[in-house]
Amino acid sequence: MRRNRNMPIVALLAVFLLVFIIVIAIRHIKVYIVFSSGLGPFIIIGLIILLILFVFFKGL
Repeated sequence: MRRNRNMPIVALLAVFLLVFIIVIAIRHIKVYIVFSSGLGPFIIIGLIILLILFVFFKGL
């Protein structure tokens, strides 16, 4: 099977899309919780999704 030459571009665009979605979510979603969790969960979820994308694109 031939490897796609544009895979790094696709991965870069996916990362930019993920960052854009996270920024929009942080700016527009208001969660009213007594104990605020801050940005930690968003960062961890973002890193996990990036890792998933990295492993997925690396395997192709």
